[in-house]
Amino acid sequence: MAKEFSSNLALLFLRLAIGGQIAWLHGYDKLHHFSSRMAAFPDPTGMGQRQALGLAVAGELVGGALLVLGLASRPAAFLLTATLGLTFYATYPGMPWHEREMWLLYGVGALAILLLGSGKFALDAVVWKRFRKGGGKASAKPALAAARR
Repeated sequence: MAKEFSSNLALLFLRLAIGGQIAWLHGYDKLHHFSSRMAAFPDPTGMGQRQALGLAVAGELVGGALLVLGLASRPAAFLLTATLGLTFYATYPGMPWHEREMWLLYGVGALAILLLGSGKFALDAVVWKRFRKGGGKASAKPALAAARR
């Protein structure tokens, strides 16, 4: 019981740290200074600077905010992991590793949330508990058995 509590608490802290920092320091800043950043924003995919900046804002601000709330955590973590991976590998390819370290650490944190989920201290746990009895851990077997009757 204590191990489960500490694991859920660690996931809460990880979500708050990764999601909060990315959303506030990076996503909100990009949104707030969108027009001034657009001309100098890198476009690693060739879709245009405006669209690349818009996707970065969506990934960082929306993905980070959803992680903080613990709502749609795995899709948000996927969005954030993809955004950070693109930033790490495609946007700053000539930079030394130690200058890209921040993006790597954020990306690894988002990947951990993607793989582990949001934990019990998240809105996901509340939402899924309403849809499935047992907080999202219910088996599909009883539903399948009832459908066969």
